Amino acid sequence: MRKNILKAAFFLLLLGGTALSASAQWSIGLRGGWDLTSIKRSNAGRIDETYAPLSGFDCGIEGRYAFTDWVALRAELSVMRRSHRMDRNLNYLEPVYTNHHNLYLMLPMTADFSFGGERLRGHALIGGYVGYWLRERREGITYWMTDYYVYFNNFNETRGFTQEDARFCAGVTGGLGLSYDFNSHWALGIEALYYYDLTSHHRGYAHIRDPRYLSTLAVDLGVYYKF
Repeated sequence: MRKNILKAAFFLLLLGGTALSASAQWSIGLRGGWDLTSIKRSNAGRIDETYAPLSGFDCGIEGRYAFTDWVALRAELSVMRRSHRMDRNLNYLEPVYTNHHNLYLMLPMTADFSFGGERLRGHALIGGYVGYWLRERREGITYWMTDYYVYFNNFNETRGFTQEDARFCAGVTGGLGLSYDFNSHWALGIEALYYYDLTSHHRGYAHIRDPRYLSTLAVDLGVYYKF
């Protein structure tokens, strides 16, 4: 199922790239805001680990190609921090946790179906994206044990990538938004988009498959200039 959706997302990106090469009415904008990322991991993980979402941010530049008043194609290049948390749930390890702060370069492309009046309009968005994992910073509390004691230690570090990491990602995205045109050139918008990875950012080990998928909800404000 994930492979079929992934093929459809890549087809949409290819179709969008072809359309963007044509001449049309363009707009360009800057966007940024808050996001919340969760992780779905296989049962290959430790049974004493639990995972929770963490908030982050995203910001980027966006281009928009308007076919008509109600349909357009958008492409964006953005930086997104996609974070999540791992807690150890054994009683004697309750203080132990790790916050994973993953920085991604994202390239989403969406079809934008708009409706409403001349100035205030609603938007329904659907499309796909590809991305590249730039960096991971980890911070939290770790532990080590002796025959008599458990010791805890704070840490904050940038983790180096290994051959188990899959740094390219791809997925589908969709959401809703509102925009307001101040005049013939300038507009302000707000939208909520959900990013659903179809690719795991972990390849697994020699004898253990351990897929891990990220999902991110982003709420952004944007300002746009129409040519």
